[in-house]
Amino acid sequence: MSDHRVASHLGIDAAAYDREIRRFIPGYEEMIGQVVALLEDVLPAAPLVCDLGAGTGALAGAILDAVPRARVQTIDIDPTMLEVARTRLAPHGARVELRLAAFADPLPDCEAIVASLALHHVPDLDAKRALYRRIREALRPGGVFLSADATVHPTGPEHDRIYRVWTAGMFDHGIGPGEADALFAQWSREDTYLPLQVELALLAEAGFARPECFWRRGPMTVFGGFAGP
Repeated sequence: MSDHRVASHLGIDAAAYDREIRRFIPGYEEMIGQVVALLEDVLPAAPLVCDLGAGTGALAGAILDAVPRARVQTIDIDPTMLEVARTRLAPHGARVELRLAAFADPLPDCEAIVASLALHHVPDLDAKRALYRRIREALRPGGVFLSADATVHPTGPEHDRIYRVWTAGMFDHGIGPGEADALFAQWSREDTYLPLQVELALLAEAGFARPECFWRRGPMTVFGGFAGP
């Protein structure tokens, strides 16, 4: 992802993101909650968590609220989103650092790396495999990587069912089927959703121990792996 901007991709401005993402993504709150709960279980004392594609800082804020011992470094390429995150995360003071950077830029040595609705902007298998390898190398022994994102088969009945579930979830938030189809078409110009088994295989190839799906609701999943035996 070299120059992603939320305003052009989703058709909303950064200030509206937190409201609209809950209409677009079935189970958004539960998905974020699952990432935070997993981190609470596995993080050591005084961990550094790196949030890739942090956007408005919703996930970073939830982590900082729930895990008082954690510090978070946010990484995003969209300066407008980072400004929203700066305001949201300001009460956490020195526990948070905001970085304007791309996925290809150096990652800090840390105990955890997380991403929420971000890594589907990596367009192909080789690029994602390389990113996962760099994430694995940045994690300290025993560290964890967690991605909260859509995982979808490219074709077939599984693909069709997932999109029916996704459309039904959006309908519950006032988005009709025609509008949902238009949004899917718009997002497809930049988004690349992979099947879950492909994501897990890429993590294994990158050297992660025990790649796992920790939670799933319709198209949305929380998956990841550990750095270590």
